[in-house]
Amino acid sequence: MNFGPRSRKYWIQYGGEFAGTSNGVKKFVPAYTGLHLCNDEVHPGPPYRSGGPLVVTKKKVFIDRFESLSMHYQSVPTQSYDGKMVILPYIPSPEPVRLSLSGWGAKGWARAQPLHPIYNLGVSIGELKDLPGMVSQTMKGLKALASRSGPWTGVKTVREFFISAGRKARNSGDAYLYGAFGVLPMLQDLLFLYKMREKLNKKLRWLHSHNGKSIRKSFELDSGGFSENIARSIAPSSQFTPVLASQLYPSGQNVAVNNPALKSYDRRIWFSSKWRFYIPEIVPSMFEGFPSDGLSLDLLGLSADPSILYKLIPWSWLLDWFTSVGAAVSNIYTRIKAQVVAEYAYVMCKEHYSYTSPGNLSVRQGTSTGGPWSLPDRKLSGASQTIYDFRQREVANPYGFGITYGSLSNYQWSILAALGLSRGSKHSAPRP
Repeated sequence: MNFGPRSRKYWIQYGGEFAGTSNGVKKFVPAYTGLHLCNDEVHPGPPYRSGGPLVVTKKKVFIDRFESLSMHYQSVPTQSYDGKMVILPYIPSPEPVRLSLSGWGAKGWARAQPLHPIYNLGVSIGELKDLPGMVSQTMKGLKALASRSGPWTGVKTVREFFISAGRKARNSGDAYLYGAFGVLPMLQDLLFLYKMREKLNKKLRWLHSHNGKSIRKSFELDSGGFSENIARSIAPSSQFTPVLASQLYPSGQNVAVNNPALKSYDRRIWFSSKWRFYIPEIVPSMFEGFPSDGLSLDLLGLSADPSILYKLIPWSWLLDWFTSVGAAVSNIYTRIKAQVVAEYAYVMCKEHYSYTSPGNLSVRQGTSTGGPWSLPDRKLSGASQTIYDFRQREVANPYGFGITYGSLSNYQWSILAALGLSRGSKHSAPRP
């Protein structure tokens, strides 16, 4: 078997068969050429032997036929027809072509890429750069407060502290200001630090637990359609073939009338993908040494004494954590494009064009010697149809649409190798 791109094309004839005899001359139904075209790829597998780029084009022509017609005009000049008549289909010029998916793949990629958890992690990178300094500043501030006397003497909670400070405000305004602008900012800073640490820790744990695991996403990008009339003025006798002598039609069948063709179109564009990310910078050591959850409760008011807070908090650990994790998160953020890859990503489109050509005609039946016909006129009413179907699928490189393997960096290749998605791997979906 030959692997790689292949093209299969089949021409299909619609019509062309014998229609009947007019005045001893054979008539044939007009022939129309249809098409079945498939461009795809053959892959060696396992497990994939298909699933790569795909283009399917179909053109079909459905001709409405009316059988068993017989009419003989035996006066001068004699005219006759025995056979069938068909409604001529409408063939647009130029014929429709498939939609270009240029841009749709990029839209689907941007929407499907599971970057949200990682982007959330990197939102506070600017703050992370300042957090080590905040830790040091808060530590020094609380140490200084712990060495002085203040309105926290004899109280056990932050609430009691402010009540006490309020009572003393009249006699010692400085004490209240000292608490409001000294202790309170320090407590707020500590709460911010621990909430930030808990939030980052939660996100890092999620990313660590999902490292290398599959994430599937499929959704519709666009769908819709329309219908419209294509104006045309044509005589009923010209809507059918073969065209007969005027004696074989009732009056009025050779007069042009408004008889539009109907065009309808609908399409659907959708995206399907399977993602994995690999972030080697996230390691279990990031989660070691996490202080007791009860520490947040202490900050929320179970202890108001700065000396207790100062002794309770592991300052060196907190400073080291924000310094190391901040650097790791910054590194993750800068390499994010290489760390999130698609095991497969397809943008697909299905289109359907339909051109309907209606026909309404009355013809004679039986025989006539110049007077009335032996049978009542026969009314022919129906429609022929031309249909175009297009189906296509475009395939992305693990790093996006329009990206070649030759443009990948060594780091991107290392991520693919770590995920088992290097080109030719049994786990990799086919790629262009």
